[in-house]
Amino acid sequence: MTTPVLTVNNLTVAYRVGQRELAVVREVSLAVHEGEILGIVGESGSGKSTLGLAILQALPSTGRICAGQVFLDGVELTGLSGSARRALWANSLRLVPQNPLAALNPTMRIGEQLIEAIGGDRPTATAQAINVLKRVHIPDPARVMRSYPHELSGGMQQRVMIAMALHGAPRLLVLDEPTTSLDVTTEAAVIDLLAELIAEKQPATIFISHNLGLVARLAARTAVMYAGELVEVAPTMSLFAQPRHPYTQGLLRSLPRPGLRYNQHPLQPIDGTIPAPGTLPSGCVFAPRCTLADDRCRREQPPLVVTATHHLSRCHYWQQVPQSTSLPSVAAPSASSNDNDDVFLTAHQLTKTISRRQSLFDKLRGQPAPVVKALAGVDLTVHRNRILGVVGESGSGKTTLARCLIGLSEPSSGTIKLLDIPLAPNIQRRSREELRRLQMVLQNPQEALNPALTVGEALLRPLIRLGRMNRREARQRIPELLRLVKLPPDYIDRRPAQLSGGEKQRVAIARALATMPDLLLLDEAVSALDVSVQAAVLNLLAEVKERTGVSYLFITHDLAVVSYLADEVVVMYRGQIVESGPVQAVLAPPLHPYTEALLTATSSRGVRLREVEEPDSLSESGCPFYRRCPRTPGDICATTPPPWRDAGNGHRIRCYIPLEELQIVQRSVLIEL
Repeated sequence: MTTPVLTVNNLTVAYRVGQRELAVVREVSLAVHEGEILGIVGESGSGKSTLGLAILQALPSTGRICAGQVFLDGVELTGLSGSARRALWANSLRLVPQNPLAALNPTMRIGEQLIEAIGGDRPTATAQAINVLKRVHIPDPARVMRSYPHELSGGMQQRVMIAMALHGAPRLLVLDEPTTSLDVTTEAAVIDLLAELIAEKQPATIFISHNLGLVARLAARTAVMYAGELVEVAPTMSLFAQPRHPYTQGLLRSLPRPGLRYNQHPLQPIDGTIPAPGTLPSGCVFAPRCTLADDRCRREQPPLVVTATHHLSRCHYWQQVPQSTSLPSVAAPSASSNDNDDVFLTAHQLTKTISRRQSLFDKLRGQPAPVVKALAGVDLTVHRNRILGVVGESGSGKTTLARCLIGLSEPSSGTIKLLDIPLAPNIQRRSREELRRLQMVLQNPQEALNPALTVGEALLRPLIRLGRMNRREARQRIPELLRLVKLPPDYIDRRPAQLSGGEKQRVAIARALATMPDLLLLDEAVSALDVSVQAAVLNLLAEVKERTGVSYLFITHDLAVVSYLADEVVVMYRGQIVESGPVQAVLAPPLHPYTEALLTATSSRGVRLREVEEPDSLSESGCPFYRRCPRTPGDICATTPPPWRDAGNGHRIRCYIPLEELQIVQRSVLIEL
C-alpha cells in the first residue's frame, strides 16, 4: 500500500467559549491517499467542517488543536510557523468552501483574484487564469475575468473557486459542502467537473457533505461523524449497503426513496438531536438516540473496531444493526376526485415583470429600465386536501409565484381566484377571512421568527388577529398547536435561540396553522434541514394534512421529496410551466427534457443541460428552454412557442418532441440509471 498523502492521528480540536474550552472534534484518525476521495457525512454539529479546517491549519482564532497530529506527505503540519503555513496554502493545501460569494473578494474583479492566487509575472498569470477558467468549462472566460463576484451566478462563482483551488498541483483538497447552495442541475455539473479534475490532478480529497447521494456518487470511502467522533468508516458502497452503526442506518432511513409515499411508508427519522459540546453523555455519545442502547452503552464508550475488511464501526452491538430492506414498488396514487367542486384556488395567465436597476448614465440618456419576466402566463389549480409540488431551478419563478398567490408581490397581470371568487392581488386589500385561509412557511425559520418573542408570543398574534380569539382563548389554543407539530408544552416560554433548526421550522409551521388555513404555501421549507430533521418535518406535514384537511403548495428543488409528498406537480422554467400532472405520471416517461435533466441530475450518467449564458429577458417567441435543451429537434424551438401535449391521466408536456420519441429514449436512460 502506498504512503498516504494525508494522515491524521488522534486529532482533538476545541473552541474557546467564554472561560471554557469545549472539544468539538475528539480523537479522530484517518488517512487519504493520492487521488482518493474520502467523504465525511453527518448532521450539522457533527464537527465535519471543524475537522476540515483543522486539517488545513485554518481554524479561527477561538479554535485550537489540543492533541493529535496532521501529516501531509510525512511532514507534520501542527505547530508550523506562519510563513511555512502560508507556503503550504499557496502550493499544497486548497479549500473549496460552501459559500463562494463569501469567499471571493467583492471589491476585486475575478481576473485580479485569479492572478493574485496564481502569482508570478502578470502576463503569464493572466494567460494561466484564462486557461483555468476554460478548464472549468466557463463559456466566456474574458467576460468573467472582467466581472465582479456578484455579477456571476452561484454555479459560476463555485467554478471560479474550483479553478483557484485546482490550479497548479495541490496535494490536498478539502471540499466543504461545495454544492449546498446550488440547483440540482448546477450541482450535477459541478460534481462532474470536480470528479474530472480530481481524476486529472490526483490530489487527496476530503468531501464534506450532508448530501448522502452526492457522497455515494463521488467518494470511494466514507467516514460518518457524530458529535465530534468518527462512528463508522468504510468503502462507500459497503457503508450504504450494509451500515454497521445505528446512526448511519438512521441517516439512510431518513431519506425519501423512489416508490415511497407519505400515506403508505412514513420516513423513519432519528429521534432527538446531537448533544451540544460540553453536554456529552457518558459512554456512547449516540446512546440517548439509539434504539439498540442499553446500560453498557450508557456506561462504556465503544472503541472503533474492525467489522469487515476496511470497515470500522464504533458500536458495541454492530452485529445487531438491522440491514436496509428492499424498496417497495411504486404505490398507485390514492383515489381522489379532482372535479371542479374540489378546486380551492386558481391562477390564470399570471405574469410578473420586474424592472432591473439602471445605471445613472442610462437614466440620464433616457434609456428604459430593462424588464425581466419572472412569471409569463402561468395557469395553476390547487385542489382541496391535496399537495401540489412546484419544482424548478433558482430563477424559474417558484418563489415569485408563491409571493403573488399570498399577496406579498402584486402580479403585473392575470387573475387569482379563491373558491371561484377573485382575490385581491395585494395582501393589504384582502379580508381577514382571505388572509386566514392562505398562509405561508418560508425556507429559513431563523429569519421568519422574531428573536425577541417567545414561542407562545409568536403563536399568540395570528390567533388574535386572524383567528378572532381573545387573549385568554388564544392562550388556551397554544398547547394544542404545539402538540399538533409534536413540540412539548413547555416550549411556550422558549425563544428561537433556544431551539434547533428543526424545532424552529415546527414553530413556523404551527404559526401558519394557527388560523386553521385551507392552503399552506411552503417555500423550500425543508431544504435547509439535515436529512433526519427533514424526514421528521415531512412526516409532520403529512400527518397534519390527514388530520386537518389542509392543502399544500410545496415549493422545492428536490424531486425525491416531491415524489414522496406531492399528489400533483408542476415543473417551472424561467417563469413558465413546462410540465404538469399527477406526480407518478410526471416522474415517469415521457418527460419534458428539463424534467428529465432534473430527475437524472444526481446520477453520473444522467442527462446534462447545455452550458450557455442565457439573456435576462425572456424571448416572446420560441421555447424558453431551447438554448439549454439536450434534445432540441430543430430551429422551430427557437422561433415558435411549443404546444401543450396531452400524455394522458392529466399529464401535460409543453414540447415539440413527439411523446412516443421521448418515451423511448427516456425509458432507456432511466433503465441505465
